[in-house]
Amino acid sequence: MDNYKSNIFELTKKQVFFFDLDGTIYLGKKLFKGVPELITSLKKNDKYFFFLSNNSSLSTSDYLKKLNAFNLNITRNHLILSQHPTLDYLKKNRFRKLFLMGTQSLKKEFEREGFKLTEDDPEIIVLAFDKELTYERLAKVTQFLLKKDFPYIATHLDNRCPTEKGYIPDAGGIAALLHKAVERMPRVFGKPDKEMLLFKLNELEISTKDAVIFGDRLYTDIKMGKNAGVSTCLCLSGESTLDMIKNGEYKPDFIINGIWELLNEFNKI
Repeated sequence: MDNYKSNIFELTKKQVFFFDLDGTIYLGKKLFKGVPELITSLKKNDKYFFFLSNNSSLSTSDYLKKLNAFNLNITRNHLILSQHPTLDYLKKNRFRKLFLMGTQSLKKEFEREGFKLTEDDPEIIVLAFDKELTYERLAKVTQFLLKKDFPYIATHLDNRCPTEKGYIPDAGGIAALLHKAVERMPRVFGKPDKEMLLFKLNELEISTKDAVIFGDRLYTDIKMGKNAGVSTCLCLSGESTLDMIKNGEYKPDFIINGIWELLNEFNKI
């Protein structure tokens, strides 16, 4: 681990900072130490920063409320969530009637975006991180997915979500359950799709070499960063362990115990 951390100060020279949320910035309702001070340092040093999450159990507006309840003082422009490319796909392909496997918070966002939510005659199944899932709705979805080529997409496929009490099944776990019944997996948006990073860098006209992503998952955060060509820093505050790194396919450029170590580096400037 020491080899990974030896040059962490060089990350302070980056122009764009991407941060995963669950397991990186907070764990459930617990904000990690130093986060508000880190955001202040980024603003003071004229850095761009964005929060990314595959966790689609909350709407964009509810994410904003949650983060600003931590006194981070951010705006909608600082958020990149897995439902954003999903919504874009649905609009571009002119889907209007959806069977959305998601929370009430997410359903409200989709309705605000102009979609009709139905369980009777949908045009497509949309799988999100549904913390309000019932067996009845699983059974209904199964009947649609057993129809040949019925459209089926997912905001993301994280297997599990870290909480203060341990892990809980995420959208990937729900998709795996459905796969046993219908032998199909959805088309996936969100991380590790590199476009979640590249579209923002292109918008800012900033090179990938001047960006870094911080996250706690090797198969989403680090994989996405590698595919996009940006620097990657794994935080051991969430899902991944040193053993996972040793045995995993995707190796981060840097490893830190938690995001507070980045704040320590900015304090040296």
